[in-house]
Amino acid sequence: MLKRNFPLFNILVRTSSLATLGRLLCWLLAASLWPALAQASVHDELRHYAEDYVRDLVPLQPGDRLHVNAASIDTRLSLTECLGKLTADIRGAGEVRRNTHVYLQCHEQPGWDLFVPVRVKILKPVVTAADPVARNTLLQAQHLTVDYQDEVLLRGDVFSSPDELIGARSKRDLRPGQPIRSSQLCVVCKGDKVGILAQTGGLMLKTDGMAQEDGGFNDSIRVRNINSGRDITARVMAAGRVQVKL
Repeated sequence: MLKRNFPLFNILVRTSSLATLGRLLCWLLAASLWPALAQASVHDELRHYAEDYVRDLVPLQPGDRLHVNAASIDTRLSLTECLGKLTADIRGAGEVRRNTHVYLQCHEQPGWDLFVPVRVKILKPVVTAADPVARNTLLQAQHLTVDYQDEVLLRGDVFSSPDELIGARSKRDLRPGQPIRSSQLCVVCKGDKVGILAQTGGLMLKTDGMAQEDGGFNDSIRVRNINSGRDITARVMAAGRVQVKL
């Protein structure tokens, strides 16, 4: 009886066996990792739940941007999704702070509870210089831009709209990225020609004047009435405009 060898057949059998073994190993690996992956997914969902709870409690002004970031939850904790039976709370006065702890509680049996640290940041729109601006520059739209900065770091009078500053003059050098403050500007500068608005009852009168000193928004400054030559005290309303009450 003759013995026949089929090298190609043997190779295919071995290849098929290796492929099957590979698929089996992948299946076993996935099966072993699935509980950990499922648990990690539950922890991420709980993080998002805490973040959403805080977002709903933070009061914002028009134009504000809110950043809420919950800390990672220890994946060694055995937690369930607790669908329909999960509650969130902020203990104490219930006030949202920059660093807040959200208390999550599962009302299943057996239940669980934990505190999730959440960091809250509110960014405010502030006007900054688009490029370096030299002292004594008459500000125009191309000099200004809006940046969003952490409200905790903002100090003093800042502006949220570039339109408020167009026509004002820089009293010192302005740097990009730094909020422009009222003290760095004269909205009306000494020697500027200004329009004087005088209101009495329902009547509004207008005449021209000359500023006798620098002034920012809402500052009271001395202004000389060009027609009468008299000095009056007027309140700065905008670039080139002041108002007096009769």
